Amino acid sequence: MSALGPKVSLDDLDMKGKTVIMRVDFNVPMKGKVVQDDFRIKSAIPSINKVTSSGGKLILMSHLGRPKETGYEEAFSLKPVAEHLSTLLHKPVAFAADCMNADTEVKALKEGDVLVLENLRFYPNEGAKKEDDRMVMAKKLASYADLYVSDAFGTAHRDAASMTGVPKVMGKGASGYLLKKEIDYFTKALKNPEKPVVAIVGGAKVSDKIQLLSNMLKTVDKMVIGGAMAYTFLKAQGKKTGKSKVETEAEGKQGKIDIVALASKLITDAKEKGVELLLPVDHRCAKEFKDVQPFVTDDENIPDDYMALDIGPKTEAAYCKLIAGCKTAIWNGPMGVFEMENFKSGTWAVAKTMADNNKSLLSIVGGGDSASAAEKSGYAEKLSHISTGGGASLELLEGKALPGLTALTDKQ
Repeated sequence: MSALGPKVSLDDLDMKGKTVIMRVDFNVPMKGKVVQDDFRIKSAIPSINKVTSSGGKLILMSHLGRPKETGYEEAFSLKPVAEHLSTLLHKPVAFAADCMNADTEVKALKEGDVLVLENLRFYPNEGAKKEDDRMVMAKKLASYADLYVSDAFGTAHRDAASMTGVPKVMGKGASGYLLKKEIDYFTKALKNPEKPVVAIVGGAKVSDKIQLLSNMLKTVDKMVIGGAMAYTFLKAQGKKTGKSKVETEAEGKQGKIDIVALASKLITDAKEKGVELLLPVDHRCAKEFKDVQPFVTDDENIPDDYMALDIGPKTEAAYCKLIAGCKTAIWNGPMGVFEMENFKSGTWAVAKTMADNNKSLLSIVGGGDSASAAEKSGYAEKLSHISTGGGASLELLEGKALPGLTALTDKQ
């Protein structure tokens, strides 16, 4: 089974009278017993409605936060999430207080009913290192149902009992609508993209994106780099970086990694592969990490007593012109400190350019910081696809196969 490419989906299943167990991503921010942001819950509703309107009996399972994995902890209970879901669906939602002991609640389900299981991570088995330990849980969860559906892209990079174990026990697994959308868009962008393709890469550290950068050089025609990671590249070219945050080394499995040398190698690799690589030619700076009126440099050099906090106006114009001329854009990481009013310009400009050209440009936004930047910029609705998984989208862009996708049945 492959990670990318079409999977059997909800539309291919006969669910009438069947019990369907669906892994969702209800890992939402909570304050006490109140859901603070229900975007992930709302995102699962089309898949939930498909099962219930097809006459299926639906069991939903998820994790929430990082409990100690030693049993019930009130702060991480999914009960308030089940209650919130009930208001969104305008109907009662049942709740099982123990995901490993829910036979009574499962037996009580009628066609069209919905049951939420308590937090999977109250047990160490969900994310256990040993497959045998995961399979103990997977077998129990699988025993509740006839069919398995995954709609949790946010945890697709994890080899968890609920992601890979249950479909293994059941011998098959289908994708929900949310997961299908992620697979479809990433397949379009990575497998057979419309060219030219640009990767827009930002964020703080080169070390976090080494795999991504070297893998993207195989598929893209152009690459633009922003955020603090750009200063490492400029340092590799012998430019002045002032007081800017510059990553020079990182701890690797084999000891210290010289990140400046690595950036230098990536510049050479891009040249050899014929990838046009753009780095900032000017910067918006401040003397300290504060939201003040920016000082704009004349060129790529940053004065000794300044730190760069965003790409400059000339860089912005060059990046936007290049992005506007592309057919596919993959965005992972902001161009500057977008949380500050004076240093959001570069990031907003990139989002606006993708939005303004959405008739001719397929834009894919990796989860995490880029997704929240896209939302805050106000251009999110005009972008082709904003991924719901930070870690999962990063691993796909690194060229890795995601266990949670590989576990699902390929569509023949």
